[in-house]
Amino acid sequence: MNMYGFESDFENLKTVLTGGRGHRVPNIEFVIDHEVKDGFLARPVSTLADEIEFRYQAGYDYAWISIGMIDPAGTVNKELVQESEGKHFKGEDRRVWADEHEGVIRDARGLEAYPWPDAAALDYSPFREAERCLKPGMKAIAILGKVFTAAWQLTGFTRFCELIYDDPAFVIALVSRIGEIQVAVCEELIGKDVVGAVWVPDDIAYHSGTMLPPGWFKENVFPHYRRMGEMCRKAGKPFIYHSDGDLSEMIETIIDTGFNALHPIEPESMDIYDLRKRVGKRLCLLGNIRVHTLSVGTPAEIREVTRDRVLNLGREGAYCVGSSNSIPNYVPLANYKAMLETSAEFAANP
Repeated sequence: MNMYGFESDFENLKTVLTGGRGHRVPNIEFVIDHEVKDGFLARPVSTLADEIEFRYQAGYDYAWISIGMIDPAGTVNKELVQESEGKHFKGEDRRVWADEHEGVIRDARGLEAYPWPDAAALDYSPFREAERCLKPGMKAIAILGKVFTAAWQLTGFTRFCELIYDDPAFVIALVSRIGEIQVAVCEELIGKDVVGAVWVPDDIAYHSGTMLPPGWFKENVFPHYRRMGEMCRKAGKPFIYHSDGDLSEMIETIIDTGFNALHPIEPESMDIYDLRKRVGKRLCLLGNIRVHTLSVGTPAEIREVTRDRVLNLGREGAYCVGSSNSIPNYVPLANYKAMLETSAEFAANP
């Protein structure tokens, strides 16, 4: 058993992700900064085996492995990232992000010259390693590369928006090239038994609504995800979507595309109870515990909000406990543990 007294059970998580009510309300989380993981295990988490041990002990039914064009701004064009001057965790780290104005692809010539990855030639060895290391009852969740975010990171966001009007054919060609790669990666992975679900992180919204008109996303981005969703449906594996922001105008598209679950339901952008009334169990809702509260609240405050989510959402099914974005390194370990402890206390369905 893990430190909270239960075993991993991906089948229970799968039931919940696909709109059902499991015997336990699962935990789910995307990015957890290494300082939090290190503190939780009281030792460095530096290998996939370490990551699996952390996820198991913290009460998750999975470990995730990313593959595809997940972060072109951080891995391909490091010369085009910006860095903050302030340090964020005990003076030890800096934040970097993609350059908003200019990227490595500027025109059709750059599109053809770019070293596009071959889906069949990517390194899938972490999935083989996971087969050896996963605890009984656990599965891997494949985090597949992005389509919209990868496109604008390669051009710069400002330039991308200009090109939508100045050269829409180029933008469509860029998005399509990326989409085809991501679909091909999904096809490579979906048949692997170790992969229990597919998760796509692709931010398309601000607190005020989508970054571009909803129709643009429906026409140019989500058809690629629809193909991936069909693969997941045929394989019987949940398909999860992540985007911050207000997705109100995209909810029906997200469901129709084939996504089973939506993460992270930011409280600043959408009311999770209103969303539950709107979608019922057609969409599993993930997260929603405010990162700000996790960062500056007291353990008692975090226990209160976690208890609310478990009892008033989780007990009905189609909900998993987690943050409204991620667990950054400025979340105190005591607060993160308060969320997990409260989840474990109330998670069992009567």
